[in-house]
Amino acid sequence: MTDKAPTTVSDLHVTALRTFLVEGPEVWLKRHENLAKDETDLGFSLLLYAAFTKATKKKFSPLYSVPQLIRYVADHRLSLEEHARELNPRVAESLLRFALGDESLGERPPFGVDTMSVVRAEMYLLMALVQEAKLNDAELEEFIKDSAVLANEWAAADQEQV
Repeated sequence: MTDKAPTTVSDLHVTALRTFLVEGPEVWLKRHENLAKDETDLGFSLLLYAAFTKATKKKFSPLYSVPQLIRYVADHRLSLEEHARELNPRVAESLLRFALGDESLGERPPFGVDTMSVVRAEMYLLMALVQEAKLNDAELEEFIKDSAVLANEWAAADQEQV
C-alpha cells in the first residue's frame, strides 16, 4: 500500500495551460505562480508534458530525423535572441526525441540536468510548436482538451501501477 496521492488534471490546470498558450508566459506566471511553486501538485506538469508530446508528434511524426530535430532546436534558439541561453540545446533535443518515443535515446528526463532546465525547454518548445501550428480558437481548445484527456489517461495508468 502507498500514500501516494493520485495525480489529476483539474480545471485550474487547464485554465493555466490556456493562459500560457494564449496570453504568454508572463501573464501565466502572474496568474498561476502558485502552480509553478507547488512541487506537490503534479497535475499541471503532467498536462504541460502531454501538450508538449501532442504538439511534438503533430509536427514531427511519423517520420523525423535526429538532424532535423537538432536543426529545429538551433533555429528556435536563434529566434529567442537574448534568451537563447535559457534553452539548453541538449535538453531540448532529448525532450523532442523522448516525446517521439526514440528508443535509441538511452536516457530519460531530466537527462542529468536540473528539473527547471527541462521545464524551461518544454515550455519554450511547446510555445513554439503551438504558434507554428497556427491553430484557430476552436482547434486550440480541442488541443488543450485532448492534452488534458491524455494527461489524465497517463495519471490513471500510473495509479494502476501503484
